[in-house]
Amino acid sequence: MNPFGARVTQLSFKRMPQEHADLMLRAGKLFLQSRSRRKPVPYLIGAVIFGMVCGVGIEAFRQFVLAPYFGINALPTIQVVAFEMLPVMLAIGAGAVIQREIVRRGRRKRLIASLAENVMIDVDIYERGMETSIGGVFSYCSWPAFLDVQLEKNAITFFRDDALFSIPARAFKDRKEFELRGQEIVDLWRRAKAAARPEVARTEPARKAPARGEPVRKDPPPLDLGDETRH
Repeated sequence: MNPFGARVTQLSFKRMPQEHADLMLRAGKLFLQSRSRRKPVPYLIGAVIFGMVCGVGIEAFRQFVLAPYFGINALPTIQVVAFEMLPVMLAIGAGAVIQREIVRRGRRKRLIASLAENVMIDVDIYERGMETSIGGVFSYCSWPAFLDVQLEKNAITFFRDDALFSIPARAFKDRKEFELRGQEIVDLWRRAKAAARPEVARTEPARKAPARGEPVRKDPPPLDLGDETRH
C-alpha cells in the first residue's frame, strides 16, 4: 500500500537545459541570500553621521590646509560639485550593472552547456505526497516537508529548505488543465501543512520522566517521510 494515498495525477516531461539552469540560478540566489530582515533605522543613522563627518571634515580641510598652505579661502558650492560628479557617478553605476549582467549571462551559458540533454522527469502526485524520477533517480517527499508550493505563471514550484523543484506548464495538456491541477496541488499541500502539527501533537505519546538511578532509554529516531530517500 502506498503511504502517500491515492494518486491524483501523473506527469512526464523532458527537462529543458535552459529551464533547469534558470531554476538552479534561482535556487542559488534564494539559498544564499540573507534570511534576516535588516532594519533601515541603523543605516539611516549611519548615513546622517557620515554626512556630518564629511561636512565637518571638508570645512576643517578648507580652514586648516587650503587657506594657510595654498591661499585658497573659497570652495565651489555643493551644487557645483554635485553636477560635476553626476556624470562620473552615473558612468560608474552603469558599468557595474553591465558587468553584473555579463557575469550572469556567462554563468548561465556555462551552466546550460554542462547539463545533459534528453533527461526525462516523471512526477506522481498523491494525496499525501509526491514522487519524482529524474534520470532514473527516485525521490519521495510528503507535503509537510515542503516549505511552500506556488502556482506561478508558467510552472508549479516546490520549495524545500535544501532544494527547489518545478513542474512546467508544458507538462500539462493545456493551460486550463495546468491551472486546475496546479491549484489542486497547492490545496493538497496547504491542507497537509495545516494538519501536520496538530496530528503530531495528538498522536505522540507522553513520555514519563525516569526514576532516580534508572538509565535513560534512547529510542531510535522515528521514520520521517519528509526526508528524501533515493534508490
